[in-house]
Amino acid sequence: MSDPGELSREELLAALAERDAVIAALLAEIEQLKRRVGMDSSNSSMPPGSDGPAARAKRAKKPRKRSPRPRGGQPGHEGHALAWRSDPDRITVVTPGRCAGCGHDLAGLEGTVAERVQVSDTPPVRLQVTEYRMIKVACPACRAVTRAATPAGLAGPCCYGPNVRAATALLACNGHMSIERAADLMGVLLDAPVSTGFTGGLLARVAASLADFEGTLKQRLRASPVLHHDETPARVAGDDSDRLLYIYTARAGKLVWFGAAAGRGHAQLDAFGILPGYRGTLVRDDYAAYAKYDQQLAAVQLCCAHLIRSLRGIGDMDAEGTRVQRCWTEPAISALTDAKAAVAKARADGLIALDGKLLDDLRARYDAAVAWGIATNAHRDWPSGRHPGYTLARRLQTRAAQVWRFTADFAVPFTNNPAEQPQRMVKLQMKIGGCWRSVRTAARYCLIRSYLGTARNHGIHPLDALRDAMAGNPWMPPQTS
Repeated sequence: MSDPGELSREELLAALAERDAVIAALLAEIEQLKRRVGMDSSNSSMPPGSDGPAARAKRAKKPRKRSPRPRGGQPGHEGHALAWRSDPDRITVVTPGRCAGCGHDLAGLEGTVAERVQVSDTPPVRLQVTEYRMIKVACPACRAVTRAATPAGLAGPCCYGPNVRAATALLACNGHMSIERAADLMGVLLDAPVSTGFTGGLLARVAASLADFEGTLKQRLRASPVLHHDETPARVAGDDSDRLLYIYTARAGKLVWFGAAAGRGHAQLDAFGILPGYRGTLVRDDYAAYAKYDQQLAAVQLCCAHLIRSLRGIGDMDAEGTRVQRCWTEPAISALTDAKAAVAKARADGLIALDGKLLDDLRARYDAAVAWGIATNAHRDWPSGRHPGYTLARRLQTRAAQVWRFTADFAVPFTNNPAEQPQRMVKLQMKIGGCWRSVRTAARYCLIRSYLGTARNHGIHPLDALRDAMAGNPWMPPQTS
């Protein structure tokens, strides 16, 4: 008889199988954690500002691609240096006092111009006070007394004029600084010591005047053939701790719109009133909330820069000395970047479509790489659901038409950069201010930035745009942009 304390063969096999399962689960979890630790702006959608020391060190070791073009402005580039003026505002003649050779007095003698230098500068800034005196006159016929109306924009016994108000508002909403700092700079630089209450009130006035502008801007965006849309998290101060809000961006050509909301999802996208009813081509990332609009759109272009970063993230999961993932991620990246270059060359050559054989070859390379990614990761263990390599490969396969739209329509760009680039100012604002005080103030900030950004893209000076807005006559985007 066997010892009762000994395990049977079947029990030992079951214990070993259980151990192997635990080891496999732990290895998969380790792989998942290593992937999270290795994620940075180069292989995910994380912003560069969130990169830690390891990611920055990795970037520093990576050899930089040297452009064949020389540094500085390229031939044909329009320079922006100070231009020589033929009609200077003032001419100052500088004459020598004594002869450099013998020391003879040269005062009063005529000479010729040896050199000319023009200096552009501003006069010392000081406030100019204008007093308005409203006269009242007694009518000689009926003896009624009539008082002159106070000009528009004047209030109280003392007030600031439109130039000071516009400059203060510009610093507060376009200068990446707090309201307190904007008010302080007005006093230091422009001799206009304004209060923080005055500065904050100006922003509220500007935003209140832009309701018609925002409606017109959204109408123009909905009518555009190609629309970019994106969102990014920001922070808003809460009662106990900061919480997230989201800044949304929509862009079409020179038109740029910002919006703020407390959440991220269908309700917010619908409430903004841009995507509902839009019928053109939408350029976006693969955030699931956008998918509900696909059926009403002419087409969708997924941001290939996002996809390439995701492919790099999967490729970085390879263990030392193995190329399990990169055997398909690198060919997929190569196919997309080669397609981008082919479209750029065709557009430069004046073509409106890619060569059919070239496009077929590029798609065949992409399809083969994606199929390999599916087969490689179909049965790999992962702690939660499918392996991320399989998930990405399946997404690239099922959304291939949305990935490759830029090759069929040259008006559609390869990336969603036009919507992502304006969001850099949001990140910069967060670095300086830390957070907004409420979603309402964030929405006000976004509305004013929409106005100033779109106006500037159309050649309107920001100060002129703000003066018009505070006068109740804001600039409006044209019908075509």
